[in-house]
Amino acid sequence: MTLSAISHHSRHFLTLVRDLVQSPAFRHAALLILPYAGLLVGLDIATRYGELTGALLPRDFMLSQDRSFGEYLEYGLMTAMAIMLLRMWRRDGSPLYLVNAILFVVLTLDNALEIHEAFGFWVAPFLPQNLPIAAHHLGEPLLFAAIGVLWMTGLGLALRGARIDSVLNSLIIVGCIGATAVFGVVEDAVVSYGTHSDLMIEAEAFIEDAGEFAMIILAFLFTVAIYDAARRRWRAEAGAGPHARKTHAVSPAMMPVPRAA
Repeated sequence: MTLSAISHHSRHFLTLVRDLVQSPAFRHAALLILPYAGLLVGLDIATRYGELTGALLPRDFMLSQDRSFGEYLEYGLMTAMAIMLLRMWRRDGSPLYLVNAILFVVLTLDNALEIHEAFGFWVAPFLPQNLPIAAHHLGEPLLFAAIGVLWMTGLGLALRGARIDSVLNSLIIVGCIGATAVFGVVEDAVVSYGTHSDLMIEAEAFIEDAGEFAMIILAFLFTVAIYDAARRRWRAEAGAGPHARKTHAVSPAMMPVPRAA
């Protein structure tokens, strides 16, 4: 790809992000999800404060607690994203959507069944034991690294022949997933490494959990907007008749992608 083409597509990517954020679908999904998400974050903060002061609250209020209110919301959002992406793959045929949909299914199952925690304890006896971090906390990122390698390999293979609109849409989703991994894996290692005061543990754990939670919500909002734009394009194409020339939109404005000069 030439420098001119990269610059051309970069401008379209920025336009895409702007149009998605300004789209009615993004705003409506945000109005639906953010009030409840804000309540869950507030309950998490209150529960962590109770952990420090002895005024204990139900641990189901914590975002990181297994099968808590926050985790159930994450299950629902990731399942919905997988369904929307599978629908786009079936309709448009872009394997990029399929690869990301499979990843969301895998992450949902891992989160619900606590697979990475079990894997960490399973490989712990084979890992160094004399580090300031427990061996099972070293094992957990190994599983995520393996999943990440398979995911990136799938994305690389799916790029062959992919349309530019599916590439730009997937780039947004990939960015949200990458940011989620930073909070969920990297920040988790920071929390688990060495010794920390109770206040530091609660603060660092909140950054980890709230950051991961926020990135999943952001990925959901973008996926809703991307899916809504695709759905409106499908309707426009269907209304134009079977012999109409199809265009592939990169934004909710449903504008075709112009060719690079």
